[in-house]
Amino acid sequence: MSCCKWVIGVLLSLAALTASAAANETMRLEWVIQGQFAGPLVALDKGYYKEAGVEMELLPAGPDLKPAITVAQGTDSFGIGHPNQVISARANGVPLVTIAQFGHRSATVYVARKETGIKSINDMKGHSVGLWFGGDEHEFLAMLRAAGIDQDDVSIINQGFDIIAWLNGDYEVMQATIYNELQQVYAQGIKKEDLVIIDPSDSGVAMVNTGLFATEATIKEKPEVIQAVVNATMRGWQEALADPEAAAKIVVGYNSELKLEDQIKQIEAMGEMFCSGATLEGKFGQSVLAEWETVQKVLLDAKLIENGIDLDQGFTNAFWEKAPAEYKQINCPKT
Repeated sequence: MSCCKWVIGVLLSLAALTASAAANETMRLEWVIQGQFAGPLVALDKGYYKEAGVEMELLPAGPDLKPAITVAQGTDSFGIGHPNQVISARANGVPLVTIAQFGHRSATVYVARKETGIKSINDMKGHSVGLWFGGDEHEFLAMLRAAGIDQDDVSIINQGFDIIAWLNGDYEVMQATIYNELQQVYAQGIKKEDLVIIDPSDSGVAMVNTGLFATEATIKEKPEVIQAVVNATMRGWQEALADPEAAAKIVVGYNSELKLEDQIKQIEAMGEMFCSGATLEGKFGQSVLAEWETVQKVLLDAKLIENGIDLDQGFTNAFWEKAPAEYKQINCPKT
C-alpha cells in the first residue's frame, strides 16, 4: 500500500511539474475579437497552444491600445501587426522582430463608385479621399507620389472607423480593409461591378499585412515558446481557412456581438489576402525580404523614419523553417 501511495505521489508530482512548466503567454490582437484573428482563435479553442506547452491568452486591442507598444513594454509576449510597425519600432530603438508573416499583399484597398469617373490612382487629381490617420495614410500618399500627383491636388479627409460618411458621399474614395469595410460595402447591396477598387500593388507600394511578432529578448530567452506559438498559430490559420464556417462559429463564441455570416465572409477575405506571393508557393508564414524593402521605402519617402534599418534583423524565418511542412500550405481558391 505504501508502495502504491509512493507511486501515486510521484505521478502527482510529475503532473504538477509538467503543469508548472507550461509557459503563460499573452498575444495582443490588433483589434477586437473577430474573424480577422480566426487563426489564433481556432488554435486557442482547439487547444493547439496548450498542446504545444503554452497557456495562451488572446487580448483585444483598439485605437489607443497598440500591440507594438504593449509588446515593446513587456505587457504582452506576442502581437499581431505588420512590417511597417516593426520597421518603425526598430528605427526608434525598439527591438521587435516578426517571427511569422502571413499576408503578402496589402490588407487595404481604395474604393470608389464608378459614377465618380475615377478609374485608377492616376485620376485622383481634384477628387476626395478618406484615409485613416496615424500611419495608415502613408500607403495612399505613396501611391500619389508614384503617379506623380501632388498631395495638395487631392482633398484628403480623416475618415472614421465606419463606412457611413462614404455612403453619404462625404468623400469619393474610401480606404477599406479587404476583410472588413469592403465586406460592409457589399452588405449594403452595392455590387462589385459598380465599384472601382484601387489596389496599392498596382502602384508597387503595397504594405504587406498581418504577421506575428515578439521582442529580441523573448526570442533569445524562450526559443521553444516562440516555436510552439508559430506552429500553433499556423495550424490554426490552416484549419480556419479550410472551413471558414466552422472557424466563424468559434469566433462568434468568443464575441457574441458578431454575426456568423459576417464572420464567415471576413475569414474568407483573410484567406484571399493571404493567398498571394510566397503562400502560393507553399510557403505560408514566410517573410520575404523584397516585400520588406518596399515597406521601408514607403516609410523613408514619407519621412516616417530618418534612416532605414537592417531588415534582416527585423524578421526571422528560423522558426518558420522549423515549423511542420503541412502547416505551410493553406486552402487557396483555384486561379
